[in-house]
Amino acid sequence: MKKGFPYLVLATLLFLGQFGFGFGLTGFSSLKPTGLVFLAYSPYWFQYYRGNNWTHVAKDLELIKMMGFDGVRIHYEYVVNLGLVEPLLDYTQRLGLKVIWATHATYWNVKFPTRDFPNETIVQSYKAELQAIAGNSSRYPHVLYVSVFYPIPFPAVANITYEECMRRVNSAEFNNAMRNIVAYVKSFGVKCAVESEGIPWDFPVQFVENADGYFIQPFSTRWDDIDAQHIIRYAAYFEKSGKKVFIGEYGFRMWRSAHHWDFGMVSCEATKAMLIKQYFDFASSKFEIITYFAMYDGDGGWGLVNDDGTLRLSGWSASEWLHNREKALEEKKWQTYMTVGVTVEAAAIITLATITALHYRKLKALQKAKCTN
Repeated sequence: MKKGFPYLVLATLLFLGQFGFGFGLTGFSSLKPTGLVFLAYSPYWFQYYRGNNWTHVAKDLELIKMMGFDGVRIHYEYVVNLGLVEPLLDYTQRLGLKVIWATHATYWNVKFPTRDFPNETIVQSYKAELQAIAGNSSRYPHVLYVSVFYPIPFPAVANITYEECMRRVNSAEFNNAMRNIVAYVKSFGVKCAVESEGIPWDFPVQFVENADGYFIQPFSTRWDDIDAQHIIRYAAYFEKSGKKVFIGEYGFRMWRSAHHWDFGMVSCEATKAMLIKQYFDFASSKFEIITYFAMYDGDGGWGLVNDDGTLRLSGWSASEWLHNREKALEEKKWQTYMTVGVTVEAAAIITLATITALHYRKLKALQKAKCTN
């Protein structure tokens, strides 16, 4: 062993001790947030048909970023016709917001009757919009998924029986069309997930084998409760596919549309604010992607933000949780820096002590040899 080697080891350890922060960050993957948190937003529907005002949309996106969300889940109604696809992609990239597109072949029974899916008119119209969305998204790495909804013709909306609804959903025609649409989206090089709005044991759907994952909507079935077991049970149905499962929609509201049943219901804004934090705590530890539905009221009082752009109590609560998450991450980084730095410098001290002991023994041996001579 060369004489200078122990000193080189010592110098290296001391250097690493001083720069333990960077060393620690590369060695501890647990420092990353457990789940990305998205906010559902529609430039059209959730702003009461004011979505063609780009200035207003830009301010909404800026607010989403300021609140601390990792990304925005864009409900795609009319964004192609309004020419908003590229402006949305450009601006979210500039802001550092990730994007998921939420799409539905019939605009949720608004553009076409959902019970008519998959006739040729619906499929071709859908593909034309998906071409604009997926085609443009292929150039933007911050787009994570295009979500394709199962267009389930729910009896309360489609005015058909439950049996007829399930006959359509289980038909070969329906499921072949779903596979074809997913393949079409993926042909642009964009990941495509599928999504069901129906509770899977009430409205069971067939898995789409070529999908990259599943988004679920496990809204609470109990008043003033996050209904955690319902979330787990809902996810378990789709986990049987062997694909990743994410939360596409979940939120709380104090009022609902007449044709809805009591899902996601809370008794007051204060309860909503409290439950949002509970939901974020629970879901972000179990899913890679979760979503709060929604930024504004739509078919119920879901919103975190008032029509004038001010935050509700629930909005402040969500933002507080998101920013505290970032503070906690910074604290973990600092703790890691300290732990790694102290550990490495302790190793340096041990090395120094060992080198000193070895030199002391050599010195004593030399002194003894001189005395003997």
